[in-house]
Amino acid sequence: MLNVLVVDDEPKHRQGLSRMLKNLRPEYHIFNARDGAEALERMETHPIDLVFTDIQMPIMDGLEFVEHLTRRGGSESVVILSAYSDFAYAQRALQLGASDYLLKPVEAQKVTPLLQKAEHKAGALREATIESALSELLEGSPAETDITLLQRSFSGWRRGISLGAVIHTGGTDRKRMLSLLKRMLAHIMEEAGLAHAFYFTNQWLVGVILSADAAFDVTCALEAKLQELMDHFQKEHNQELTVGLGMYFTEWGQGAQLSYQQARFALQSLFYDGPRKLYKSDQQSPKDPSTIIHLDAGKLAKAILSGKKDDIHACLKTELDRTLAQGYPDPSRLKYSVAASIHHITSLLREKGVSHLPDAVLEGALMRCSRMDELRKTAFQWVLEMAEHIDQRRQCKSETVVDSCKTYIEANYGEEDLSLSTLAVRFHFNPSYFCILFKNHTRMTIHQYITHIRMRAAASQLLHTSQKVYQVAENVGYRDVKYFIRLFRKEYGTSPDEYRHLSATRI
Repeated sequence: MLNVLVVDDEPKHRQGLSRMLKNLRPEYHIFNARDGAEALERMETHPIDLVFTDIQMPIMDGLEFVEHLTRRGGSESVVILSAYSDFAYAQRALQLGASDYLLKPVEAQKVTPLLQKAEHKAGALREATIESALSELLEGSPAETDITLLQRSFSGWRRGISLGAVIHTGGTDRKRMLSLLKRMLAHIMEEAGLAHAFYFTNQWLVGVILSADAAFDVTCALEAKLQELMDHFQKEHNQELTVGLGMYFTEWGQGAQLSYQQARFALQSLFYDGPRKLYKSDQQSPKDPSTIIHLDAGKLAKAILSGKKDDIHACLKTELDRTLAQGYPDPSRLKYSVAASIHHITSLLREKGVSHLPDAVLEGALMRCSRMDELRKTAFQWVLEMAEHIDQRRQCKSETVVDSCKTYIEANYGEEDLSLSTLAVRFHFNPSYFCILFKNHTRMTIHQYITHIRMRAAASQLLHTSQKVYQVAENVGYRDVKYFIRLFRKEYGTSPDEYRHLSATRI
């Protein structure tokens, strides 16, 4: 329904066009004016969507009238009525901002397309205005004019509910999908006989569903329609759509705002329970926003130091499950809290001498998580990398100590008291642990390695010196010659004298 103003100084033309418009669109409100000045007065008291104005008029002609409208910045469509002799004026009017012109005498078949065009423009403008007012209201900063506009636009409603929807896509495709979703939701509501208004941001589609029934409830049938819509987006567009509903409200203002906040809160369940579901605020288990969420950093640090992957995973799972036991916290708060807890663990480990722990890249990945299972996986990867980093440092340190020990043995094999116990003291390790560590790196026990180095040195001395066997034995740390010969035979398969003789013969 449009408000139309007919401006013409000739009563016959003015009244004739008014009757034609009323016949074509009985629901229109038709207003009349004799010239531009009177038309401006009419527009002060009545919002006008479409103006038909003659050019040649006294007091204020059509061109001056259109100039006034252009300067004022109104949104109404303007159609110029002109005779053939006024065509140059009509062109000027189009330059000034008129949208169309009609040649007199006016014919109904030429008016109808202009009405359709004006209806489309007025409808789009009215929708945009309502969406803007609704956005201001739900986001919490409405002007009095916004609430008045909503009250006037939805005068018959008695109970409403807010709706929020998220499509998990990106870029330009998101805008296209949200536009499609808006149209499809509007169609569903119209079929159900419900008033509605929707708008979308870069991420969300937001709106209200309104009913004239004070006992209005979202029925199972309507819920089924919304679920069908989510399934449609998955099947036809490969897009995951999730819908959240707030609580019912009966007045614009705080009631609608609270309902919208509840719809957003309901959609937080998406983070925990996944997409393609209808979430309602009365189904959720909210958590006090002021609740401090934290993981037991001491337990996790101990698990990380153990280096056991299964223990680390079990400990982290227990801590996260404990955090969620009382309800679903805001996902952003949860992610910040998990990151803060892991930083606390890092501090504890640094106190134990562990430094340069990896964090920046994984912290960024954790903050971008859109699902709880992603957060679990990323948090585990973060703490596991800490454990692996610690293990690598341990291995590196162990390798350094083992290499130092081997170098010491090779330089001091002649010391008679060279043994596991003396080396463990020298390199500050528990003898049992040091023995295992040494064997893991060399595939020999320390005793076997000392014997191997001594026998290798003895063989070299037998070949390159003329010393007696007992002298060579003493050189490499053995006073008991018989014991030395037995060890040498075990290493080379022959006695020291035979080894010297056979080697000399080959030469």
